[in-house]
Amino acid sequence: MDENKKQTNANRIIVLILAVFLVLGAIKIGALTDDVKKLKSQNSNLDSEIQMLRNEINSIYNNVDKQLKEEASLISGVDFSIGDPSEDMKSVKLSLTVVPKLITDNTELFITVDGITAPLFRSGSEFTGTIDVGLFVDYNQWPLLSIKSAGETKTEYLEDIDISYMFSRHLPSLYADMSGGNGKFSDGTLSVDLGFSIESKPAYGNAPITFTSFTLIEEVNGKEISRQDITDEVRKSGESYNTRYVKNFKVTYGDELKVYVIAEDSLGYIHKTLAHYWLESENGAQAETVFGGETIFDKDGNMLYGDESLWG
Repeated sequence: MDENKKQTNANRIIVLILAVFLVLGAIKIGALTDDVKKLKSQNSNLDSEIQMLRNEINSIYNNVDKQLKEEASLISGVDFSIGDPSEDMKSVKLSLTVVPKLITDNTELFITVDGITAPLFRSGSEFTGTIDVGLFVDYNQWPLLSIKSAGETKTEYLEDIDISYMFSRHLPSLYADMSGGNGKFSDGTLSVDLGFSIESKPAYGNAPITFTSFTLIEEVNGKEISRQDITDEVRKSGESYNTRYVKNFKVTYGDELKVYVIAEDSLGYIHKTLAHYWLESENGAQAETVFGGETIFDKDGNMLYGDESLWG
C-alpha cells in the first residue's frame, strides 16, 4: 500500500510539474505573441513611413520636373478648347491661345497636327487660332508648336493637350465576349458551349451616334462560313446582351476559327470585335482565347483604329 501511495504522490508531483510547465509555456507563448504583434505593428508603421517617404520623393521629383519643363518651355501659357465634330464626323476643331515668352515684331506661330499646319494670329501678347484634328489621330499625339523669329524656328510639343482618339468622345463602343463554358475537339469536330455577351456603350456625353445593326460572323481560315443578323435580339437587351453560344464546327488540326461581331453605327463606321478564337496543332498545342479589342473601319473598309493583325 505504501508503495502505491508513493507512486500516486510521484504521479501527482509529475502532473503538477507538467501543469506548471504548461502554464509557463502558455505565458511564454502569450509574451511571444505580443512581441510578434509589436513587431508587425512596428513593421507596419515602418512600411507606412517608407511609403510616405516615397510619396514625398515623388512629389518633389514631379515638382522639380514641372519647374524644369516650365523654365525650358518656349511659352508662358496656353489655353485650348475642343469643339464639336465636323458635319462629316471626321474631325473636330481645336482652338488655341498661346503666349510666347519672347516676342519680336516679326514673331510668327504655327501649330501642326497629324501633318496639317495652321497659323496662329497675334493679338497683343497672345496668338490664337484653330486647326482641324482628325477623330482617329493615334495615341500619344500632341500639337507641335513652331515659333519663327529673326530667321530662326523653335518647336515644342504641347503635351498638356491630348488630341489622340477623339472618336471615343463621339462614337459608341463595342465589346463582345465568349467565355464561362467549355470547348471539346474530337474526331474533326469542335463542340463549344459558351456564355456569349455583347456590350454597346454610348459615346461620352451621350452623343447621338448609335449602332444601327449587329451581325455575328463565323469564319475558318479566313473564309466566312456563317453570318447571322442579331440586331433585334441585341437591341431588345439594351446596352448588355447575354445568351448561350452552343455550336459544332467541322475543323481539323491547324485550322483557325474566328467568331466575331460587327456593328455599324449611324454614321456608317464599322465596329468589329473578336469574341472567340480557336487553333490547335497536331502536337496538342492550343491557342484558344478571347479578345475584346475593338477595331473601327470606314464604309470602304479602311482601318481607322485597332489591331490590324487580328484580321490578317
